[in-house]
Amino acid sequence: MGHDTAPDILLQKCPAGIAAYDKFSAGILDGLVMGQVLTCKLRKGRALDRNAAYWAGLGVAVKATDAWPTTRHLHDDLKRLCGYVDVYHNPLTGRDEVRVQSTAFDKMHESEFAQYFRLAQMKFIAKMGFDPWSRQADE
Repeated sequence: MGHDTAPDILLQKCPAGIAAYDKFSAGILDGLVMGQVLTCKLRKGRALDRNAAYWAGLGVAVKATDAWPTTRHLHDDLKRLCGYVDVYHNPLTGRDEVRVQSTAFDKMHESEFAQYFRLAQMKFIAKMGFDPWSRQADE
């Protein structure tokens, strides 16, 4: 007979503190006694709205500047500019080369992507002189 494991309690940081992410987690939390200590770990993955906002801003920037052929090119350049790179020795060329790191959902949790997004915004605005993520850029 296998061991049953309890499902994870999902929590989310909110302005008022830590709260249950969904009804199932809320039900489990409600059943705990006051003072119960929980162990938490960050989940991989992130919110779709932050990811969508990031890519929408890249689209505005590409259209407004004609400096990059695609949002993917700008994305890679921003990762490079922000230092999200790995340096490795390519045995075929005999040279050290730079690869940009992944910001994929399974590679960066929400807090890490939010930090990258803020840094990318600041660096883009400083270099290019406008904010493609501002509401005015959508109009």
